[in-house]
Amino acid sequence: MRFFLSITLLALVLVSCKNDTKVNQDTTTENTEAFVFNDSSYVLNGDYPVGDIRRYGVFPDSIHPSGHPFTKKTRIETILDLSEQHNIEMLFPKGYYNKALVIKGRENINLNFQNAEFGGMIQIFEQDSVFANNINLKGSLVTYGGFFSRNVENINIGNLQIKSDVSKNIEKLRSKGCLINAGSKNIKINNLIIDDLGSDSEKYKYVAAALSIQGWNNNPENVQIKKIHIKSTDRHGIYITGTDHLIGEVIIDKFGVGGSKDMSQMQDAAKGEEKDFKALWVNKCYNSSIESLIINEKGSKAKYTAHFDAGDKTRPFTIGTLNIINDNPNINILEEDNNGVIIEIQQ
Repeated sequence: MRFFLSITLLALVLVSCKNDTKVNQDTTTENTEAFVFNDSSYVLNGDYPVGDIRRYGVFPDSIHPSGHPFTKKTRIETILDLSEQHNIEMLFPKGYYNKALVIKGRENINLNFQNAEFGGMIQIFEQDSVFANNINLKGSLVTYGGFFSRNVENINIGNLQIKSDVSKNIEKLRSKGCLINAGSKNIKINNLIIDDLGSDSEKYKYVAAALSIQGWNNNPENVQIKKIHIKSTDRHGIYITGTDHLIGEVIIDKFGVGGSKDMSQMQDAAKGEEKDFKALWVNKCYNSSIESLIINEKGSKAKYTAHFDAGDKTRPFTIGTLNIINDNPNINILEEDNNGVIIEIQQ
């Protein structure tokens, strides 16, 4: 009799556990479904899937009102809100966007670009002392303005190309290059191509180099770029300061082919040095490296091939391989006594 009662009780317990498990599974499913985001308050064209910016009224190669009729913000700001607040990766299809892309004080932004072209600059910086953080720009992105960052952390960029075309630039200017400025930390770029850098106008006053990594005693930290190709720059090629940078393959073609009119003093450099153009200028840059560097002197009009400025040999800037091609005997490397540059192989 006791044996029979024991079996019966065990069976009841098993049935109870099974039912509890079923209830828990059903509850989990219901809770998951309850948290699926409904974007109906943002949708302007339901023909496109969730996350496609055309669904929210932004189309490439077209002119449309800047304001979103439901949110009362600009359409780009609305798209950034969707990505930040609802964890949606926003897709920018191929085409030309006659605007800048400005990301201020935001975090957890995920954008995916299918060869999208912007007439204005790509800018990522702080707002009201809040740093921009965890910004992911995937895919391939083109700007006719340039790139700028300040007071940011954890920026990841796929392929970024900076072009000059005054007919597509919203300011009717040439490119202003790539400026990674004060307080920029943990920036990764897979492939950076800079076709051109402008000069000879007050509007290029703060334009120093095709790629500038600088910051007035708040220099950038941990900038990682796998590949850089600078095809032409009116002023310097690369000006680099800061710490813990890792640059992979670099090619610098024509450099110093423009003028220094109205040019401002460069950060962390002595006044007047900004006018002595170089392909590479390393200044106050520590524990950093370029794995492979090719400098092409053909057609270049700079004063120096490179300038190895203030540094520290105990925290060196290392160049794995330096290859200078089409050597111009009129331009050389300027090395300061206290520089911290180590060249492992020079060809």
